[in-house]
Amino acid sequence: MRRLLPLLLLASLLPQSSAVPPAPRHGEKLVVINDDGFSGFFEGRYRNAEDLRAQVLRFRDTPVAVLEWCIVQGSRTNFPSRAVELVGAGQTEFGRRGDQLVTETYRRLAAEGIDTLQTVARACREAGILCYASMRMNGDYSPTGSDPTLPRQFNGDFWHAHPEFRVRDAKGTPGTKLSYAFAEVRAHKLAHLREAAARDIDGLHLDFLRHPPFFGYDEPLVHAFREKHGVDPRTLPASDARWIALRAEAMTGFVRDVRALLDEAGAKKGRRLGLAARIDHREYLALGCDLAAWLREGLLDYVAIAQRTLGGYEFDLAPFVALARGSGCAVLFGEEAITTGHDLTAAEDKLVAAGKMAPPKRGQLTPDQYRGRAARWFAAGADGLHLFNENDPAVLRGLSAVTASPKQTTLP
Repeated sequence: MRRLLPLLLLASLLPQSSAVPPAPRHGEKLVVINDDGFSGFFEGRYRNAEDLRAQVLRFRDTPVAVLEWCIVQGSRTNFPSRAVELVGAGQTEFGRRGDQLVTETYRRLAAEGIDTLQTVARACREAGILCYASMRMNGDYSPTGSDPTLPRQFNGDFWHAHPEFRVRDAKGTPGTKLSYAFAEVRAHKLAHLREAAARDIDGLHLDFLRHPPFFGYDEPLVHAFREKHGVDPRTLPASDARWIALRAEAMTGFVRDVRALLDEAGAKKGRRLGLAARIDHREYLALGCDLAAWLREGLLDYVAIAQRTLGGYEFDLAPFVALARGSGCAVLFGEEAITTGHDLTAAEDKLVAAGKMAPPKRGQLTPDQYRGRAARWFAAGADGLHLFNENDPAVLRGLSAVTASPKQTTLP
């Protein structure tokens, strides 16, 4: 209750906004799925434009209303872009066979004049669903990781050229991720999103679960904090409310800029383009995501509240429903489909290729689990579901019973 009261207070201050959430499809609750734009290429399922079209059309008879198509791996992209490079640009050595297949497929499709994002967006329109281009907000790989090929394959030229823009700890040691404290980083990210918005998409999705941090003790923030409060933030606890507020202010400015570029692109298309986000229910404010401000300003049309772990987690969604009340923004429970396992490593891939081990398996939420869990989230006031790492049409069709008439569902 102590946590709920401030959220309710903030909710009472929210004005009427311009948020316009997508309409549910084949039911009363919104269902959104996310395709990482990578795994299908890695596994050899996406080899040409027809493969992409066929994949999207599989969702035509499901409750899916929005397909989020991820356009970023690391800080490179999977569609022809002037702002950033294709994944694997200039790469000749790969730790995993799938990484090589991804890179070769992206290159070939680009050479053939196939724009993967545009292809998916048009297929979505044919299927009667919306297409949001999804950006993983900070997915760069560490150069000290287990596979030294990954930073070369996935981290963009901007990342390699500007180590001065990476997050720093209180001692000044640089990390892996780029810091949104720098105007140059924000401009670089916006340029990529602006190109995506020029395609035939219906909106943009900002994925803040992939991967924090977004800020450190970076010079623009340290300087601004000193000017405002007369003290060096590096001498204060990381939980200092003033320090958290300053980081959140910087990220809110970025989200405003994304909303503005969508308004600009939408004006050219003669229709409104949506904006969505996925955030962690525990850490969102400390990471710079001021959800209350975003709702107050009407920046988001839907938000997925999730957890930055494997799936199967549970938490109290009701405070977020209360926070969003009156904002017009739809609140979705964010499910992570994968419950056990890990990404295939380069070492494992070599063993699999040599026949010395079977491909590792990963646990997934079952159809019965989805339905039972969905009933609980709907009872808590959720406007729908956001499914990550789940694109099985049979599983999605199985949700029809709870999304079509959630008021009649029985809690397990």
